[in-house]
Amino acid sequence: MAKELNIKKSMQLFSDALKVMPGGVSSNARLWQTSYFCPIYTPCTIFAKRAYGSHIWDVDGNRYIDFRLGFGPVILGHGYPSVTKEVSTEARKGTIFALDNELELSVSKKLIDMIPCAEMVRFSVTGTEATMHAIRAARAYTGKDVIVKFEGHYHGGYDYMLWSTSPPYDTKVRPYRQSMGIPGVIRNLVMVETWNNFESIENTLKKYHKKIAAIITEPIMGNAAAIMPKPGYLKHLREICDRYDVVLIFDEVKTGFRVSRGGAQEFFGVKPHMATFAKSMSNGYPISAIVGEKEIMSLFGPGKHKVTQGGTYASNPLSLTAAKATLNVLKNREVYEKINVYGKRLMRGIEKILDGNKIENVVQGHPAMFQYIATNNRDIIYNYKELKSNYHADLYAKVQYWLMTEGVLLDEDNQECFYTCLSHATEKTLKPTLDAFAKSVEKALNSKFKMTRFKLEGTAKMVAPKGNPVQPQATS
Repeated sequence: MAKELNIKKSMQLFSDALKVMPGGVSSNARLWQTSYFCPIYTPCTIFAKRAYGSHIWDVDGNRYIDFRLGFGPVILGHGYPSVTKEVSTEARKGTIFALDNELELSVSKKLIDMIPCAEMVRFSVTGTEATMHAIRAARAYTGKDVIVKFEGHYHGGYDYMLWSTSPPYDTKVRPYRQSMGIPGVIRNLVMVETWNNFESIENTLKKYHKKIAAIITEPIMGNAAAIMPKPGYLKHLREICDRYDVVLIFDEVKTGFRVSRGGAQEFFGVKPHMATFAKSMSNGYPISAIVGEKEIMSLFGPGKHKVTQGGTYASNPLSLTAAKATLNVLKNREVYEKINVYGKRLMRGIEKILDGNKIENVVQGHPAMFQYIATNNRDIIYNYKELKSNYHADLYAKVQYWLMTEGVLLDEDNQECFYTCLSHATEKTLKPTLDAFAKSVEKALNSKFKMTRFKLEGTAKMVAPKGNPVQPQATS
């Protein structure tokens, strides 16, 4: 008999959170919008208790093999001993100085050694800050204002880049404003292109290069089911940017130190002019970096003819210590070999299970960040609209629920990735995960079990987004 997921305490805490935090969360991304256990048509969230290695526990005592990994930062494993030990030691010396410290030098040198395009480094705290400042530097360097981005790519929650990150599939508006409160005039400073279209991006630069400062791109679409670049596409971007005096920025907040020790630029063999890193560079501690060619990076500094960049918590010693300890582990290429072997086996196992259940599918991405898509065909998906027109979110939501009952945690969003880490590979989680996946797919296809809907105070006016493909039935 199918068991029901016990998240009673999480739902009680979420009900309390709704009274003091808008939506009950501190980040919109934590609101699950298609999960079958949430109150009907109401986004919700579960509450974590602790995490270690490849596992995470919620407040109800459920233990999961964690493939969310904090949206990707955890590359070694939760609470990785060598990282936490170093941070604990450093914490005794102080947490913030508002002065330079020697760690900035040592970590900068490591980044320059590991990242192909890095000639100079500036630290910040979040990926959002890093991309924001990289764009400012590109504008200063070129003397131009317009930024080209791609549909379905996410580069942070600020006004210049919060356009067409996840637009409705059928919208003809481009760029599409993703939030209230963004001045409409910014629309004139953003151009949105279809990713992996060689001809379109070249024509855009040829026609508008005199006002385009930069192209910013995720080398792998980390917020759209790990869509990969077509062969030669990233190289094409670099070539046309050089031709038309446009800065190419790789947003490696997700791919950096995850797909290889030098990021996606090393993996694909293409150097951008600038790049931004965060997440995996510190195994989860809050730090980010802007790196790039010296001629551009040298514009950062005080004064009328320089680019402003700063932050109270930028290059704090605790985050730098975590970065140094993490990068010391990641310099060993055997770490990536273990993650990649594990990820490849997991990808093949998932594909085999879906095939065995006669579910048309695509399993795509890199072994360290990938996703499966139950689709109408087996063609590789190369852009956001192809993804949105070809995946079955309802089936994914059911599988995600049953996986939780089997002790495996994926994100509820089919566009978010599976993330793998070193601890997955060393803790023998492959067979348990695939066994759980096989059971969950079978239940999703055949079970008539109805998940309980929680009735929570404060949720009456909260509804799922328009166009939500999941239409669960209410139960008593």
